[in-house]
Amino acid sequence: MSRCNLQLNQHLQQTMAHRCQQLDPRILSWGLAAPALRALVSLNIQTVEDILSYSKKEVAEAHGMGNTGLQRIKEGLQQLGLVVGVTRFRQE
Repeated sequence: MSRCNLQLNQHLQQTMAHRCQQLDPRILSWGLAAPALRALVSLNIQTVEDILSYSKKEVAEAHGMGNTGLQRIKEGLQQLGLVVGVTRFRQE
């Protein structure tokens, strides 16, 4: 790998780490693994309200999001008193 690619890769990793740290504290409290957090960031999700605009399928298809992450998101939304539909995270 060239030096340029290594520097770009390091920059992207730092940028992604920074964006993950800026996530809504409520999301961070759900105990999501790093790949799931990066999946949310890749969808430009920063807040709980952002999650509600996505379908479960859209979130599930994001690279790094697995069944455990989806389950933790669902449980986190329910703990906040938000209704979770069958196919959407948003309130119905």
